[in-house]
Amino acid sequence: MTKGFGKKIKYYRIKAKMTQKELSKGIVSVSYLSKLEGGKIEPTKEIKELLCFKLKIDRNIVESDQLRNLCENWIKLVLERKKLEATKVFREISKDIDHVANTNLLNLFEINKLFYYLLTNNQLEIEKQFQLLRDLSTEFSGKERYYWLKAKGSYHYEKLTFKEALISYQEAERTIDLEQVYYPDEEKNDLYYAIALASSKLRNSYLSMVYAQKALAYYQSIYKLQRCARCHVLLGINYQRINEFDKSYRCYQQAASIAKNINDKVLLSVCNQNIGYLFSGKNNFSLAIEHFHKSYQLRESDLAIKRIVPVSSIMKEYYKKGDHRAAETWLEKGLDLTKSLDPSVSLHIYEFKVYAHLIRGFNQSFVHLITREVLPFLDKKQLIHEKPFYLETLADYYFHDRKYKLAATNYQAACRSRNQFQTE
Repeated sequence: MTKGFGKKIKYYRIKAKMTQKELSKGIVSVSYLSKLEGGKIEPTKEIKELLCFKLKIDRNIVESDQLRNLCENWIKLVLERKKLEATKVFREISKDIDHVANTNLLNLFEINKLFYYLLTNNQLEIEKQFQLLRDLSTEFSGKERYYWLKAKGSYHYEKLTFKEALISYQEAERTIDLEQVYYPDEEKNDLYYAIALASSKLRNSYLSMVYAQKALAYYQSIYKLQRCARCHVLLGINYQRINEFDKSYRCYQQAASIAKNINDKVLLSVCNQNIGYLFSGKNNFSLAIEHFHKSYQLRESDLAIKRIVPVSSIMKEYYKKGDHRAAETWLEKGLDLTKSLDPSVSLHIYEFKVYAHLIRGFNQSFVHLITREVLPFLDKKQLIHEKPFYLETLADYYFHDRKYKLAATNYQAACRSRNQFQTE
């Protein structure tokens, strides 16, 4: 008795978003279909044909070694972020994937499709694929479960829900079986780097540094220079947060040196951006602005979502310096860049709206902006480290408007929020 056909039917039923009742109607009973999908019974040829016809799949699905090898190669291309090559192979696989009989290979293909859509920034397909995988995930085990947990972490990281991302990545680490996964050394260290990234976003400097160092040691051993530089940037960020400014600067300089050698403008922009943050923290306005400008110039031909970070930084630095005219110029750039972007993709989009009030003067929409848009966004994304600034800005607004009780309430909320992440 073979379980393959029943598992295949279940796979395509879930993919088609059909219930057992909908698929079995007019063919077999629901209980019969349930037993078939569980591999407990073997259907007749007639039942096979009817089920396949209803699901619009070929009954004679067979797996080819060539296609399996192609899938494994594609998984490696996605892992290495080789977008153009991965796209070419993906199109080739997609033409024949429905002729694969191996359900495990099909599941791995579907899971890695989520990684691929994240790599290619295909937002519509990202959501559809995540929902499909969530429905299928109860059937995942072993290697499939590992890849699903890692993919789920990457999905949450993309959605800025970093706490869920870290939980999924850490569960993936506990699940990984290096004898089963493809390209085990590369896979393990890619996961280490992902854990370092997510924990950095959550300001867990110790955890981030431990995993960044693990990943760095591996990438140095195989001379994977771009990823080495990314690890140096992460270490620089974490050294900066624990006030080890000299070590932080050295890490950024190492990363920048690599970026120049491999002619990676995006990476060099990231280095300058973080050096700018370092000088900003020391209130060295001129050097901070100089590096933010370098970051912006390196991204001038980039997508709007990539350019808003240096634009926001320059605007805030001029505002902090007291140069409101220059701050207004960069505010205009920011508002223009973000006018067609969905606010849910970046806090910086809300940031420009808030600074429009700070630079140009407050109006009645300010309270609504903070209480109905910004704070709910921060809560949804669990961005607790950003909350104190917006609560204090709201408190300052109430104080100057002589609404002292509301001001006190928000000052207290800002203190509670700051104490929350300082004690975590």
